Amino acid sequence: MSVGGSLPTWTDLGHAKAGSKGLPELIGTGPLAAGSDNTIELANGHPLSAATLVFGLSQLDAPFKGGVLVPQPLLLVALVTNAVGDLNLPFLWPAGVPAGTSLIFQYWISDPTASHGLSASNGLEGVTQ
Repeated sequence: MSVGGSLPTWTDLGHAKAGSKGLPELIGTGPLAAGSDNTIELANGHPLSAATLVFGLSQLDAPFKGGVLVPQPLLLVALVTNAVGDLNLPFLWPAGVPAGTSLIFQYWISDPTASHGLSASNGLEGVTQ
């Protein structure tokens, strides 16, 4: 999504790691502007499984558990996928964050069929407006 010719708000950074439903996919919607509604949505995760959202402000791209850890971890959030393996996380973007701030997201999902028992979504970059 582009706003007024600026850089795209959301960019797929790749590096998904396959699990029971193929490659988990993470997408972002919303403008990441002060007071705006936004969502990050995970699809194709293992159903009813622990999913850890890894968040950072920069890209690490380090080998991890047979895949690639995309964000430099700043915050880990423990969540659970639904019965079809999806997880939607809506959020309101706060005021005061400088435009052009890079946010990096990736989910790591417990999955007994994946190597090392974990699948991973693609990395996703959001750039604030």
